[in-house]
Amino acid sequence: MDEFYIGYQPSAPAGIRRRVRLFVLLAVLLTVGGAALFAISQRGFANSAFEYGRLSQFSGTLTLRPFPVLVTDRSGDANVADSTFLLCAPGKFGANSLLLGQQAKHVRITGTLIHRAEGQMIEVQPGSLSNLPDTTAPQSPLKNLGQVTLTGEVVDTKCYLGVMNPGEGKVHRDCAARCLSGGIPAALVSSDLDGTSRLYLLLGDSGEPLPKADFQQSVARPVAITGQVFESQGLYYLSTSAANIENLP
Repeated sequence: MDEFYIGYQPSAPAGIRRRVRLFVLLAVLLTVGGAALFAISQRGFANSAFEYGRLSQFSGTLTLRPFPVLVTDRSGDANVADSTFLLCAPGKFGANSLLLGQQAKHVRITGTLIHRAEGQMIEVQPGSLSNLPDTTAPQSPLKNLGQVTLTGEVVDTKCYLGVMNPGEGKVHRDCAARCLSGGIPAALVSSDLDGTSRLYLLLGDSGEPLPKADFQQSVARPVAITGQVFESQGLYYLSTSAANIENLP
């Protein structure tokens, strides 16, 4: 005769008890295993930082084109290279309006440091710029490294370098679009042959920042971009056009 469980009985028949216990055990194991696999499959947060609330002073020479950059003063040690910082304003805005008329000027600024292995940036505090006695401006010729086709993702450099984490991918697309519209420098994040991640600031054929219309449909998406690579002061640039940007599946 088949076993039958009656609710008001103190316990279920032995066969039913065994099957229920086995089912519960399997359900627990599947739940724990599924959670573990999900956790393992997730990428960790990038090792980046936005030193919010901590203001620092920086002195160096400004370059405003193609993007606002500060090359800090030499330390006096010939073995120590200059440090190069991209610049931005508070919020989702580029720093151009804060630095008008300061091309090649020796200055001191106050700002908040944003940094990641791929680069560093300063969020300039409005009104903090002061001019210093002129020094010899650092030489920054663009070195032409040749034509390449790179795959990666178009990002806004402010969030990617540390203000947001993650500052990339589909979840960050809307934020990136607004930052880029406000003048934050756009860059392609791509990997070298050894897997090292690198930022390539996007330029047009004229050497000016690539027009937003050329890449706005490719923000936070996998892309392949063909163009000419240049290097200067530790920063890499990719000169391209809309016709040479391909959205990937």
